[in-house]
Amino acid sequence: MRDHLSGWLIVAAAVVVQFLMEVTLGRVFVAPAILVPVLVYLSLLYSDYWSIEGAMWSGLVIDLLLHQPPGVSSIAMLSGIAVAGKLLKSTTGVLEVVFVFNALLASVFTDIVFIFLAARPVGSGFGAQTLLVVPRIVFVLLLFPGIPILLGRKNREF
Repeated sequence: MRDHLSGWLIVAAAVVVQFLMEVTLGRVFVAPAILVPVLVYLSLLYSDYWSIEGAMWSGLVIDLLLHQPPGVSSIAMLSGIAVAGKLLKSTTGVLEVVFVFNALLASVFTDIVFIFLAARPVGSGFGAQTLLVVPRIVFVLLLFPGIPILLGRKNREF
C-alpha cells in the first residue's frame, strides 16, 4: 500500500512538473518529456500497473490542463510504453540500460503517436515541427541518470 501511495505521489509530481514545463519551456522552445520516463521507471521498479493506470490517468490530466483533446496523451503514452516494452522484452543486461532504452523508445513512440492523434485532421501534424521530438528526447536523456536519484533509489537497488 505504501508503494502504491508513493507511486501516485511521484506520478502527481511528474504531472505537475510536466505541465509547468509545457507552459513555460514549451512556449519558448520545447519542453522535455518527463512523464513517460517516470512511468517507465515505476513500471520497471514495481509493476506494469504504472504503465497502464499511471499513463491513463496522468495523460487525461495533462490533456485537460493543456486543453488538448481528452485521451490523446493517454493513448499516446499507453501505446508508446507498450511498443517499447514489446521491443525490449527480449533484451537482457543491466536493468538501468534497459530502463534507458525503454524510456527512450517509449518517449519517441509517445511523441509520434501524440503528433498523429492531436493534429486536426488526424495525421496531418507531421512536418518540420516533428523534428522537435529530437530535443525533447535529448533533454530527457540528460536527466536519465538523475531519475533514480530523484526517486530515492540507488543504482544497485534499481
